[in-house]
Amino acid sequence: MLIRRLAKFSRETTSSSLLRRTSRAPCKNVQKSQSLWLSTVQEKPAQKRRLNVGVFGAGRIASSVHIPNILSDRRYNINWVIEEDEERAHKVKDQLYLQDTPFLKFKDRQSLLADKGLDAVFVFTPTATHAEIICDSLKQGKSVMVEKPTAETFSDIKTCYDTAENHGAVLLTSFQRRFDPAFASLKETAQSGSLGDLQLLRLTSRDNPKPSYEFLSTTDQEGCNLISDMAIHDIDMLVWLTSCATPKSVFVMTHIRDETLQKIGEPDAGVIAINFNDGMMATVDVFRECVYGYDIRTEVFGTKGMAIADNPRRSSFTVDFMEGSTSPPLHYSFPQRFEKAFEMSVSHFYSCLSGEAKPLVTKDECLLTAKIIEKAVESYKTGQVVNF
Repeated sequence: MLIRRLAKFSRETTSSSLLRRTSRAPCKNVQKSQSLWLSTVQEKPAQKRRLNVGVFGAGRIASSVHIPNILSDRRYNINWVIEEDEERAHKVKDQLYLQDTPFLKFKDRQSLLADKGLDAVFVFTPTATHAEIICDSLKQGKSVMVEKPTAETFSDIKTCYDTAENHGAVLLTSFQRRFDPAFASLKETAQSGSLGDLQLLRLTSRDNPKPSYEFLSTTDQEGCNLISDMAIHDIDMLVWLTSCATPKSVFVMTHIRDETLQKIGEPDAGVIAINFNDGMMATVDVFRECVYGYDIRTEVFGTKGMAIADNPRRSSFTVDFMEGSTSPPLHYSFPQRFEKAFEMSVSHFYSCLSGEAKPLVTKDECLLTAKIIEKAVESYKTGQVVNF
């Protein structure tokens, strides 16, 4: 049932017109017709069969979002899962009815990756482990889908993509917003020319619920996890919407409202201001806590009009009275807001593996996103405008 719904959803959306290239210089690898539904682009004759995959990591998000999506897509067969935490491994086995699927240790990876019957791997481990796992897999000819970011640093990301190219394998970094229909429509409209020259992009990310203090205190201890973990989604969207336009400068302002985070020294609110050489501007506001729900919006303002990817509500039910109207609240958090996008990213990976599509997220885009993040962290640390 799920596969039929996904296929129907994809067919309904592939009829949209292809994007036109704008005057803004794009990355060399960004295709003229790049859009969400790259599965319509036939790169080579498709060789469809059920693919054998391995999974690295069975943490909270992997076990509640990613692995269920892989299991729901009948084109994949999970050969094994690597999870170091034995208690979690047993819990996930029971939770997802994976009693017949081996749960193994990281030390076993080389022999598992050497299996010629294995087609690809999914990587859902902490970011610090990504580069090693990705490169080990690619060197064995195994394609990889990895939860964002690709790796910790610009250099590591470049190494991962270079390795993929050298071994003829697919590397797909999953920035799930790209697979959301509203953001895909925003991309198409922004690049169609109908809005005129782009003047301002306003990107908003307000999280719910607030992540645990353990997570906030241990993620990117050398930088700023508000930027590298949270704002990275908005930076990726900015890179995508502008066809990889290189910024002129970036400036970051942050604040710490939470008393516990003040002791840690980790900001829970921030604004990133980005200027471009042609006069276009962008702002990204990120907040770790939003009391009214998960608030993710992006606005593109041009000389001829404006387009917005706004928040969907939990349902379309509304009530109108003389005194006013009521509507359902926003989605609780990202698994609910981007449920369809997460499903579509897994489906798109299969399209890449079967030869029907090229990865929607490219090497050049990931590298520019990483460079902007590095410059933003530098601005956060110095309190100064940082030029590119």
